[in-house]
Amino acid sequence: MQDYSIKRFSLLFIATICFLISCGPGEKKIEELSSNHSISILRYDEILDQWSKNPAQINLQQVRSDSPAFSDVYIHQILALPRDSVIIRQELQRMLQDTGFQKLMEDVNTEFPDLTKVENEIGELLHNYTELFDVSDIPRVYSFISGFVYQCFVFDDIDQEGIGIGLDMFLGADFPYARINPSNPAFSGYLTQFYSQDFIVKKVAEVLVEDKLPPPQRSDFLSMMIWGGKKLYLIDEMMPFKSDDVVIEYTPEQYQWCQENEAQMWDFFFEKELFYETDIRKFNKLIGPAPTTPGMPSESPGRTANYIGWQIVKKYMEEHPEITIRDLMADQDAQKILDDARFKPRR
Repeated sequence: MQDYSIKRFSLLFIATICFLISCGPGEKKIEELSSNHSISILRYDEILDQWSKNPAQINLQQVRSDSPAFSDVYIHQILALPRDSVIIRQELQRMLQDTGFQKLMEDVNTEFPDLTKVENEIGELLHNYTELFDVSDIPRVYSFISGFVYQCFVFDDIDQEGIGIGLDMFLGADFPYARINPSNPAFSGYLTQFYSQDFIVKKVAEVLVEDKLPPPQRSDFLSMMIWGGKKLYLIDEMMPFKSDDVVIEYTPEQYQWCQENEAQMWDFFFEKELFYETDIRKFNKLIGPAPTTPGMPSESPGRTANYIGWQIVKKYMEEHPEITIRDLMADQDAQKILDDARFKPRR
C-alpha cells in the first residue's frame, strides 16, 4: 500500500488537537471572478458529520475507494491512527461521539452551510496557478475538520496535486480561538483576525507557492526579504481578484500605513544595518508574523520587510519584462534583484 504524506502546510499546532488525541486599499484594479473556473470541493467534513449522526454508517472501504490519498493522510497523519481497520473504526466512533468534536462540527456547519464563494475563488486561483506554473491538471480540493491543527496543506493525490482545507481554522475573527490554548501564539488575536472565509484562498495560494518556490540559499536579511517579496508577488499574480491587504494578510489600515511609510521603513533598515545581517534574531519579526515591528511606531504591522520585498520584486518585474516567472523563482541573487529593480520607496 502506498503511503501518502503532506508536502506543505500552514499552521501546524501539534499540542492543540481538541478531539482524539469591491476594491481594497491596494493600488491594483481588482478583477472580477470568472464564472467558468469554479470547482467542486469534496467535503470530507460532511462525511464525518453524517457518520457522527450514525456511527454504524462508518464506511472506511468507501472513503478509501473514493479518496484514497486524502483518506490516508487524514486517518494516518492528521488523526495519527495506526493501520488497523478495527482500531480506526473504534477511534473514529469515539471521536464522533465526543461532545467537543460535535460542537466543533456544528460551528463549521453554521459558518459554512455551503462553499460556493470559496469554490469560485479557489477555482479562479487554481486556473491561474496552472497557467503561472505550467501545471497540467487542476488540483483536487478537500475540506475537513482538523481539530485546530491545519489550515491548508498540499499533498500528492495519486496522479495530481491535492489540497486540504481545515474549515475549523477559518471560523471568523470572533471565534474564541484563544480559549483552545491561551499560551499558543498561533491563537493570538493579531493572527486569528484573519482566520475567516475571506482568507482561505490566500492560504491555499501560499502553500502552493511555497511548494514551488525554492527557499533562499542564504539566510541574511536581504535574501529573506526578497524571498518574502517573491512569495507575495506570486500569490498576487494568482489572486488578481483580491486586494493587496488580503494578499499580504494585513488589515486595510495596516496596509495603508505601509504605503504611507515606505521611506521610513527603508531608512529603518539602513539605520539598523540590517541588509547583510545574518542573525535572524535581529530581524525575525520583520519577516515573520508579529503584532507590530519592534522599533517602529505601534501602528506598524509585523512582516514589514516582506512588504518592502514585494515592492522591490514588483518593480524588478516591471523594469524587466523579459524575465519570466521561472527566471524569477530560480534567481538566488537578491543583491542583483535589488540593484536591477532600481526601487525607490515612496516619500
